[in-house]
Amino acid sequence: MRALTFEYSIPKYLLTGALCDRHPQVLTSQLAPVRVREVEEPGLLGPDWVKVRPRLSGFCGSDLSIVKCHEDLTLQPFASFPFVMGHEVCGEIAETGDAVEGFAPGDRVTVMPALGCLQRGIDPPCRVCAEGRYGICENWTEGSLPAGMFVGNTAEVPGFISEMGVAHAKQLYKVPQGVSDENAVMTEPFATSLHMVVGNRVQPGETAMVIGHGVMGLCTIAALRALHPDVRILGVEVDPFHSGVARDMGVEEVIKPGGKHPYKRIAELTGAKMYKPLMAKPILIGGVDRVFDAVGSTDTVDFSLRVLAHAGTYNMLGISKVKKIDWTPVWLKELTLRGIYVYGNEEVGGRTLHDFELALDLFARGKADLSHLITHRFTLDEWPKALDTALNKGREKAIKIIFTN
Repeated sequence: MRALTFEYSIPKYLLTGALCDRHPQVLTSQLAPVRVREVEEPGLLGPDWVKVRPRLSGFCGSDLSIVKCHEDLTLQPFASFPFVMGHEVCGEIAETGDAVEGFAPGDRVTVMPALGCLQRGIDPPCRVCAEGRYGICENWTEGSLPAGMFVGNTAEVPGFISEMGVAHAKQLYKVPQGVSDENAVMTEPFATSLHMVVGNRVQPGETAMVIGHGVMGLCTIAALRALHPDVRILGVEVDPFHSGVARDMGVEEVIKPGGKHPYKRIAELTGAKMYKPLMAKPILIGGVDRVFDAVGSTDTVDFSLRVLAHAGTYNMLGISKVKKIDWTPVWLKELTLRGIYVYGNEEVGGRTLHDFELALDLFARGKADLSHLITHRFTLDEWPKALDTALNKGREKAIKIIFTN
């Protein structure tokens, strides 16, 4: 079968990572660790596993980091190679193991891709899996599977940018009737944003700021609007096209980053006081209650801490390399810093449900629609064109890129 695969080679990894920003053509050369290759179709990994034939597969920002060989090297122990990429999917069950109940071939599903203790055959589970927080399992390198945090970054569990992937039955969620394939394939990124928003215990009348209006930032805006329609949302984004989409989704004002203007404008919008220290950037007393940072760069972290109100909360959703930060605002204003990775079980409206269930329920009830974020579709054979689009989202007016079978 055809699949987008990553084959690890230290020389190729280092060379590709060093060259790709100035010479992007290296990413589709023989030097690149990631290519569309012919691989053997996977078999079932056990009686409680299924094969899933993708209808739509998402290409994530973290996938692009893997392609560019820019993944944080800290993560290297938690993957195994080679692997088939892709962890966002709307597909059909093609085959079920003998122990699978409640699912049958032909069922339309999406897959929660985290590989926890259950999928690894570990019993009793680690403390976080026991709490329903499977995405941050403590056993990413243990059990019956090779190292890997999720489907699409481990050698024996091929992902869904392919013609066939696999999943454990407990990772499956049926797509409700009336929910489009396009919304279903967005379940995974939306669930991540929902996990972040639910965990914040947002209060009525608060002001939230979303930095970065790519896929994850726009999913966060949708999550805030669906769960907290009375919350005021401000945005920070440089690209005019993405700024316009954010405004259409309910952002009151999108502020362009750079210089002192963003500090001044947020002070005006929130009634905060702006102070200008000698030889340091401005700092607000007052400001926004919560920041959802979908960029996670040095500049966005530093900016966020300076414009948060006292006792505010900073959420790091974006993944970038952060260098020197002035941490003074953290202790000065007693800020809470929160890292966001994936999803888990939540208490919502008196019910305990997984973020995937919440996402699909919001789609089904018309409380959220992310289908318009899908701007470009490609087949696997169009991989070079898909990659060029992902590398030039501003030029191409691209938001979410998906692969079709």
